[in-house]
Amino acid sequence: MVTVLKIAVAGAVFALTVWFLEPASLWKAAAQVRGRELVICGSFALLGILVQWVKWQQLARSISPELNWTDGLYSLLGGAALGFITPGRLGEIGRGVFLARDRASLTVLAAVDKLSSVIITIGLGLFGALALWPQYRIGLLLALILFGIGIRWGWKRWGEGGKVVSQVSSWGGVIGWSVLFNLLFMSQFYWLVRGSDSAHLVVIWAIPVVFALKALLPIAFMDLGVREAAAVFVFNALDLEAESAFIASTLLFAFNVCLPAAFGGAWIIVRRAMADNNNEMIRKVAL
Repeated sequence: MVTVLKIAVAGAVFALTVWFLEPASLWKAAAQVRGRELVICGSFALLGILVQWVKWQQLARSISPELNWTDGLYSLLGGAALGFITPGRLGEIGRGVFLARDRASLTVLAAVDKLSSVIITIGLGLFGALALWPQYRIGLLLALILFGIGIRWGWKRWGEGGKVVSQVSSWGGVIGWSVLFNLLFMSQFYWLVRGSDSAHLVVIWAIPVVFALKALLPIAFMDLGVREAAAVFVFNALDLEAESAFIASTLLFAFNVCLPAAFGGAWIIVRRAMADNNNEMIRKVAL
């Protein structure tokens, strides 16, 4: 029931955003995206997968030192495929099921992986909001302080006391990869909208705010609709071209959600087919 409701929310929010901007305006904005931008964004998407792979390998090896790089990538992309068909992409934390051992512990680390990126996203969004709306700096600074206190409390409550999390030694690397991962996504967005507006510095500050709003509102299936609505809301508030922001958000969904999920789904199908063939051969030999 919850999944059906989230699919309905995603469809409704997406449709309302399209209606607000008008399909003709969106078509015109889409026509302005050149092949060069698409190639760059596709390259950044592949770099994003690479960054996630290295970060996940680093985390997973803290409890499974024998994990090889191929299995690490398989579990990462398999989690992306699971995330594609689950509300809020929560299925991504289930990437441990694609590995042979320590599945429960790896699920905890996958949650840490996802949460670390979300924390960086929200932090960058708060800094962006401070730059864009200095008149609200007191409230935003208070929110930033409370955000830091919340992270510290959560770390004290679950991080240091958690048996699995306590085995992670290189937190600096985890944070660094999370920052790089966020910057790659935000750079994709910038490349897609930079040609439509002259206020480039405003656009640079606005992008983290868009991503933070999306992270704070995981209310729709695959986050579809929320991402686009957040982009339109922020860009419209800043008198920037909201249509380009909508197109950029939709393309980011295709590059960063659909593409890894497609890779992961195809790999799962191929692996299972090969395993079934091997099992059939073993059964025939045994007979």
